[in-house]
Parts: sequence; C-alpha cells; structure tokens
Amino acid sequence: MRRDIRLHISVLGLSIAGALMGTGLMLRHMEPSALPIAIVDRGALLTGLDSGLSEDEQAKRIQRFEKVARHLADAGYIVIDRGWVIAAPEEFYVDAQ
Repeated sequence: MRRDIRLHISVLGLSIAGALMGTGLMLRHMEPSALPIAIVDRGALLTGLDSGLSEDEQAKRIQRFEKVARHLADAGYIVIDRGWVIAAPEEFYVDAQ
C-alpha cells in the first residue's frame, strides 16, 4: 500500500515538473506583448519657441524635450516624432554593420 502511494506521489511530482518546464518553454517562445508608444511633435516645439527667448533658453527647452524622450525610452516606450522613431529601448536598435 505504501509503495503505491509513493509511486503515485512520484508520478504526480514528475507530472508537475514536466508541466512547469513546458509552460516555461512556451512562455519563452511566445511573442512579447505590444510595446507602449509615445508620439511627440518636435516640429510643434520648434515652431512654438518664442522668438523673444534667448538662445540659451531655447536650447534648454530642446534639451528638456530630448530628456523626456530618453526617459520614455528608458521606461520601455518607443518614442515617435511624426512617423520617425527618435528613441527606443536599446534592444530595438538595429546595428548597421
């Protein structure tokens, strides 16, 4: 009787281990979920800069815009400017070589 119980428990344990390994393999080969996308309008920023601002202030506003795009990319967003990708997570860059 005890031998039967041990056999059933070991078969159950092996079944659970096999199911967990199979699930892990399936999850590894599944397509990733859709990435969040942020669409920004750099053109509106550039045309919206006041001509009364100093060059330093205009440069600061442009740098702030670029910093926000980098923060979004670091957070996993693909940042698009009117159809152009201007920042994305590192793993989505394609090496030209």
